[in-house]
Amino acid sequence: MSPLRRIVVWQWRHSPAAFLSGIVIALIPALAGIALLGVAGWFITAAALAGLGLFALNVFMPSALIRALAIARTAGRYGERILTHDATFRFLTNLRKRIFQGQAARIGDGTRPARSGAALNRLTSDIQALDAVYLRLIVPAVLCLVTGLLVIAWVLKLAPVAGLGIAGFVVWGAAFCGYLLKNRHVEAARRQEAAHEAMRLRSVDLVAGRRDLAVYGGLEQSAHAILKAEERLAAAGEEIEARTARFLSLHGFAGQFFLAVTLVLVSALMIRGNLAPVWGVTLILVATALPEVLGALVPGLANLQRTRLAARRAADGAHESDNAGGAEVASIDRKTVTDPVLSFRSVTFAYPGAETPVLSDFSFDIAKGETLALTGRSGCGKSTVSAIASRLLNPQGGSVTLCGQDLQTIPEEELRSTITVLGQKPYLFNDTVAANLRIAMPAATDDELWAALDMAALGARIRGSESGLETVLGEGGLGLSGGEQRRLGLARAYLTRPVLFILDEMTEGLDEKTAKDVLDRFEEFRGDASVLMIAHKRMEIDRADRVLGLRDAEKSLAAE
Repeated sequence: MSPLRRIVVWQWRHSPAAFLSGIVIALIPALAGIALLGVAGWFITAAALAGLGLFALNVFMPSALIRALAIARTAGRYGERILTHDATFRFLTNLRKRIFQGQAARIGDGTRPARSGAALNRLTSDIQALDAVYLRLIVPAVLCLVTGLLVIAWVLKLAPVAGLGIAGFVVWGAAFCGYLLKNRHVEAARRQEAAHEAMRLRSVDLVAGRRDLAVYGGLEQSAHAILKAEERLAAAGEEIEARTARFLSLHGFAGQFFLAVTLVLVSALMIRGNLAPVWGVTLILVATALPEVLGALVPGLANLQRTRLAARRAADGAHESDNAGGAEVASIDRKTVTDPVLSFRSVTFAYPGAETPVLSDFSFDIAKGETLALTGRSGCGKSTVSAIASRLLNPQGGSVTLCGQDLQTIPEEELRSTITVLGQKPYLFNDTVAANLRIAMPAATDDELWAALDMAALGARIRGSESGLETVLGEGGLGLSGGEQRRLGLARAYLTRPVLFILDEMTEGLDEKTAKDVLDRFEEFRGDASVLMIAHKRMEIDRADRVLGLRDAEKSLAAE
């Protein structure tokens, strides 16, 4: 199945009712618009003939029908916008979640993107492009098919000879759409994507590194690189727009040509007396309206290659289901936590492109209530161990268990409440102190937040702020020092009650007195929870029950 068809199938499975209702409601304004033009033409012609005494006319029925069709067209178009866009946005929200799950799974396998900013930009642009699948391809295609068949059936029944022009236009339209579907010119779409991505990334680099660029004289060069990418983006966009304009022009010319054919045929039938004038005018006006309906599909088909590229990446990057691995889900009973709490058995892990694995046949256990300090030189694999232990990375060999359960089978929500990770630099959002803390415990009261801040030796600092818990932090925790940011991350961890804490240099950036205070408070708080601690400082190592060292090129395990 092609990626584009997979996207269509996924949207159908996401909500069949929304998928169908959007199409059905879209048929109302399309059919009402054609019928309105036809009835209006019939009514005007009939009224003119009635004025000449050549025709008897009941004006109430057609005038009421015109009003009804006008209302149906307006209401149908409004309903179409609501239902089709709602169906699209809800599906894209679900698809975005599935793509993020796919990205997380690949990161867990060690397959990291070259640059997270590039991956995010690509994801954003792909999701934006995929709104065309339903709105500009599926819905217009169904409208063209249903409308074309109904009009042909009605015209052939009314006047088969006059219907040849309309039937010819519909057949030509189908052949033209088939040509656009097979159009394989993807270079312009690829150039547009590449230029768009380059412009975004270079702009981000310019903003983030403006200080160093100004110091070393690189601002002008960086700005020039952005402008060059913008020029390539504009050139690719103009090429795509020019192709779309050519297709629309060709479609418009074909519509006018077949309209002229229909006009000639209808005129001949009316001259011969084989077709009443009122129906002849109706046929001509219907032939005038039909190209507008069929033309709604042309823009989507003209940009089909861009949509196909986005669909391929989205289909390849998304999880087929929430439980893609098909593993049986396990659960942890906290009341009967078994020893060991955390167990590595012959774990192997290597990053893509690395000559040697970071971990090879690596094993250790952490007992209930035990603190294990993991030490070693920078780059020896300590952070990799903590990432595997928290399932941010998946081992390529061996097994990891948490409280006797395979780590891979524990539901995500339960795992995150069972393990608390405090990294080297906790991420703080551009929000209030309270909101940053409630990430760990949404229902936490203000008293619980203050208790966590006090436990992290940060309560006095926040109380000294005029807004207290409602103090707004800048992006990345701007407004707090590096050490205070670490302690706010620790306070967030204190709002949880995990079975296992994973601490990555928790006192880094703190002076000796504050570091000792933080460690004392942590020991008081953690209770019987186990601790995996990545440590460099002697103060931290001395608090551990056991110390394991990762050292030398083979990453062999040794006890100190």
